Amino acid sequence: MRFSELQKKEVIEVKRGAFLGFVQDATIDMKNGKLDMLQVGGAERSLLFEPKMKDYKQIKYNDVVTIGKDIILVGKKLDN
Repeated sequence: MRFSELQKKEVIEVKRGAFLGFVQDATIDMKNGKLDMLQVGGAERSLLFEPKMKDYKQIKYNDVVTIGKDIILVGKKLDN
């Protein structure tokens, strides 16, 4: 999957069902070449329809539960 495809997906926190934003950037572990963190955020609209930037959240790639067609679900994975 290309990074540009990840940027088009909504990021949802599983436990609360909260919309966190869209993937803005990523951190790659240079030692093993794997994705380490996703920076998630986005703009919310103000009353005058001017974009107002939200804070970016860093999400460990290990916390990604699944990547679907339109969304990325994140949350703490439970070990069984």
